Amino acid sequence: MKINKLVSMLMVLSLLLHVLLASVSVKAQEKQVSSPSFACLNAPTVSSFVPGDTSITSQNGLNCFAWQVFMGLNWAVKEGEPGKPELSVLAAQFGASGSASEQPTTVWETYANADAVFLPNAATPAPFGSQAKPWGNKPIPASCSANSTKYRVMSSSRKASMTSSTGESFNLSAETAQAFPSNNPNWLADKRGQLVYYEVLMSEDEYNFIVDNTLYDANGQADRINAKKNIAMPLGVGTNAKEKVVLGGLELKAAWLEVADPNTGNWQTDFKLSTATIYDESTNACSTKTLALVGLHIIHKTASQPQWVWATFEHKMNAPDTAKIDQLANPNDYTFYSPSCSEKTVPSACKAKTVSGVAVTKTSCDVNVSPAYMLDSKNGCEPYPIQVSRDFTIKDTTDNKIASINASAQALIKQANPSSVFANYQLVNTLWSSASINDNEPPGNPPLTPLSISGATPTISEVPVANTTLETYAQGFNCLSCHAFAGVPEGASKLLGGKSYATDYSFVFGFAQSASCYWMQNSAGFAWIDAPQGELTKQQCYNLNSCGDGGNQSGGGCYKWAAGPNHPPQPWVVQ
Repeated sequence: MKINKLVSMLMVLSLLLHVLLASVSVKAQEKQVSSPSFACLNAPTVSSFVPGDTSITSQNGLNCFAWQVFMGLNWAVKEGEPGKPELSVLAAQFGASGSASEQPTTVWETYANADAVFLPNAATPAPFGSQAKPWGNKPIPASCSANSTKYRVMSSSRKASMTSSTGESFNLSAETAQAFPSNNPNWLADKRGQLVYYEVLMSEDEYNFIVDNTLYDANGQADRINAKKNIAMPLGVGTNAKEKVVLGGLELKAAWLEVADPNTGNWQTDFKLSTATIYDESTNACSTKTLALVGLHIIHKTASQPQWVWATFEHKMNAPDTAKIDQLANPNDYTFYSPSCSEKTVPSACKAKTVSGVAVTKTSCDVNVSPAYMLDSKNGCEPYPIQVSRDFTIKDTTDNKIASINASAQALIKQANPSSVFANYQLVNTLWSSASINDNEPPGNPPLTPLSISGATPTISEVPVANTTLETYAQGFNCLSCHAFAGVPEGASKLLGGKSYATDYSFVFGFAQSASCYWMQNSAGFAWIDAPQGELTKQQCYNLNSCGDGGNQSGGGCYKWAAGPNHPPQPWVVQ
């Protein structure tokens, strides 16, 4: 009996020990899978949700809001539905690594490209999500029409536009340029001499606002201002998935690095990759390239932040901190920095940069120095490595736990998918307004530039908000410092007494061209052709109008203001 009792006691002790060990194991597992803590009350989730606004207006709250927008916009897009996420994709698939063809196309990559909205001669934009056509009115080059890239068609930053007055060439068109305070060259290449390309995209809400109000036409912008209507983007609303979400004004500017051999190194494991059609204006031809995402601006106009939320992300291995260059343990690990840089003589055939009116003769190995010459492939003026470093370290401060929030977000992404490429990106900072003043209110009184930047947080004295691939040569500025001066294009300004009316902190409206004047040779049944006077201003065309409002016949012809010969007449506004 004593033996049986002893055996029973041992069995009970064994069972208790098993339960205790199991409990410890469960707690350890719970600790292992628990979500990282965030220095905000609105912690992001690895999901397809893109909020329209945030209910928490604090620096840390806006940082977490920015991360949620980043994750949602980088969700895999639904096939055939630009701008819509594929809801069947699991968090464990977020940021799947692999080749450019294996990595899924993301939601934001299918947004409307500025090149597809602001077309030559103010032509009506194609439906949302259509490919850009950087060749403009030219016939589609054979090398471009044969390309099967679905969404990404980009202009080559090698293209040069000639100014009629001086004959000088300036690299980068307005829609693809870096922020830079002069007309000197502002292209960027990595330590291998591979070029960075830029593109500007917009959400469907912003696209619809521009198209529905004919703001893709400089004359349409002038008409709106003359009608006492502000050019103010729609506001984003909705802070959680249970609410009706409207994204409102939402723009992105991406920096893509050309990858010569994506099968080498860590391109497929650590970078968001994409296949792109690159159009080179100088050769009127297209080529297919693999690009790696190295920088991404996301700006979002919301009900609580009518001065927009300005968030900028970049790859964590872009460049070292300027203050730490001399202490780098692995200086060769960075994409845009190399300890073995060497100066080169500027080729005589190249258009050299000028400093204080004097042309430079050599390239530089100093960090964040703009290129020594304009790109010109015909004359052998090819890209060379540019040395880049981060002037303002990403670090925690009392009110801005940006470094900690980045670490938490990266850990959260790795927890969902340990091999996610997006765990290698970081939020540089988020700029917002503690004043939340909307200079485009009240309606009926369109404002001139510059718009207010009151309450801009963080202030420039605290830390400028700059991306090493998008503001390489102007890291001492803040986004709003420039965007406060965003205004109507020259064509619209001429119709508005030469005044620069504001366009809600957005430079995209400045890309708009003007429609042309067309005329009909005789009466009904005759085709419309270009007005014999050539390309006219809207006012000149209005003075010639005889299609109803003008009243008088002009040489047996009839004039109209239109985007093209087969387009309907645009509304007339008496100046």
